[in-house]
Amino acid sequence: MEILPLLLQAGVLACIIYVIYLIVYRPSSPQDVLPSLTPLNTKTDVMLPDIAQKKILGSSGSSVMGFFYLKGGDRTAHYGQRYLPLIQVENNWFLESMGGSHDKHKRAARLRVKTTQGRVKEEIIDLPPIPMQKWVFIAVLREGRRFDVIYDGRIVASQRLENYPVIISSPLSVGQKGLGGSAIHVIVQEKRMTPTEVEKIHLTYVDSNHNILETNSIDMLLPFPKLSAQCPPGLPCSALTSPPQNGMKQWKSPYA
Repeated sequence: MEILPLLLQAGVLACIIYVIYLIVYRPSSPQDVLPSLTPLNTKTDVMLPDIAQKKILGSSGSSVMGFFYLKGGDRTAHYGQRYLPLIQVENNWFLESMGGSHDKHKRAARLRVKTTQGRVKEEIIDLPPIPMQKWVFIAVLREGRRFDVIYDGRIVASQRLENYPVIISSPLSVGQKGLGGSAIHVIVQEKRMTPTEVEKIHLTYVDSNHNILETNSIDMLLPFPKLSAQCPPGLPCSALTSPPQNGMKQWKSPYA
């Protein structure tokens, strides 16, 4: 009879240890900080400075990725020949695209990083042009001084900077005046993910035809996983890139 209380105590202790592990030690899962479609023609903060500093600028590295659709933009002299940030950690790094380029098929791009060694300087990582008039899944991976950039599952740049990036508490934001297009599903993870892990995240947000899916409002609290997978079978979801439904009704008759 004395064994039963001991077993109960051991069970309670095991539960407490498990809860502590979940709260303190369990690594955080990727976070979708932009679940809804957002225009790029204005700057929109999607993560507060203190959270961005922890999740993006920490010593363990970081991964920031999302879907971007470039179009139009301001072609005036003020914006047309300037690099403007698609996504940025203000005062730290900037993924930039040329503002209102006259090329209808692609936009020049680069990753600009503020670094420091006694004084602040800027280091540039040249990137391939970003295709226009289509959704592109872009990821920026950082570990120490190394940055990797991925377009749609393909590593397009991998470079180790001369100096370490500046760490200044700043918000994560998308868009800038002068750009045209939209962004959605900006994902943040406070570690450098592998290209395979990035591609798994990418495929989570598209259907079999590679149309981007809207996020379902299914959000279970820890310790259960967050079901951010888009549009599980049987739910009435629709892809953002699906054509609008036809408002006309079809007349049916048994005599037709």
